[in-house]
Amino acid sequence: MTVVYIDTEHDLILEHPEHGPPHRARIETTRDRLAAAAGQPCLVRHFVTVSPAQIEQIAPSALVIGGNLTDWSGYDSADLAGLFATIRAAPVPILGICAGHQLIGQAHGAVWGPLGTLQPGEIDPDPAFAPGQRKECGFLPVEIDPRCPLFHGLPPRPTFFQFHYWQLDDIPAEFVIRAHSPWSTIQAIERRDWPVFGVQFHPERYESAYPDGATVLRNFFALSQVYLPATRLSSG
Repeated sequence: MTVVYIDTEHDLILEHPEHGPPHRARIETTRDRLAAAAGQPCLVRHFVTVSPAQIEQIAPSALVIGGNLTDWSGYDSADLAGLFATIRAAPVPILGICAGHQLIGQAHGAVWGPLGTLQPGEIDPDPAFAPGQRKECGFLPVEIDPRCPLFHGLPPRPTFFQFHYWQLDDIPAEFVIRAHSPWSTIQAIERRDWPVFGVQFHPERYESAYPDGATVLRNFFALSQVYLPATRLSSG
C-alpha cells in the first residue's frame, strides 16, 4: 500500500525562481514525514492531475491534501474540478491541511474567506505575507475536541504550526467542528460518516520542541488502516 500527498500549489509558485525551490524542498520533507508516520511509501501528485479515476488506479490507503501560498483568486475552478470530485467521493480516508482543509469545506459547499483586516493596535506577524490582513503564523496553541480521533494522546491545548490568512467561515452539514483558536473558529473538521478530516494548521511542520503535529499524523494513518480502501473504491 501507499499514501498519496496532493500538492495544491499553483504554477505561479512552482515556476517562480525564488519561491519554487523552497516549495519543492518542503514537499520532499513532507513526503518523508508522511511516509514515516504511515509506515508506507508516499506518492506526490499535483492537484491538476487528480481525479477519482486516478485515485482508483493508485488505490492508496489514504490521501493528504496539502497547503499553498497562492491566493485562491489565482486558481481556475476547472483545474480544481477533479480534486473536488475526489473529495466528495472520499474513496479513502482524507486529511486536508490548511488549503486542503479549506478545499474539503468548499467541495461540500462551505463558505470561505479571509480572517479580516488588521484593526488599529493589532500586530502583523508577517507583513510580507498578505499585508494588512489578520493571520495566524508560527507555533500557536489550538483548543481541541478530545473526542476527535486525530487528537488522541494530546493535551487540551496542543501547539501546531500555523500559516494562513484565509479560513472556512462555516462547515457543511456532513461535518462537525473539532478545534478552534481565538482568530479561527474552525481549526479542524471531521466528516460524520467517513474518516475525512480537515485541519487549518500544519501537522507536518512539527519540530522537536513542538511535536504535537507528528501525533496528529500518526493518529490519522493509524485510523486509515482500520478501513478497507479497496471496498470503498470498488463500491463507488
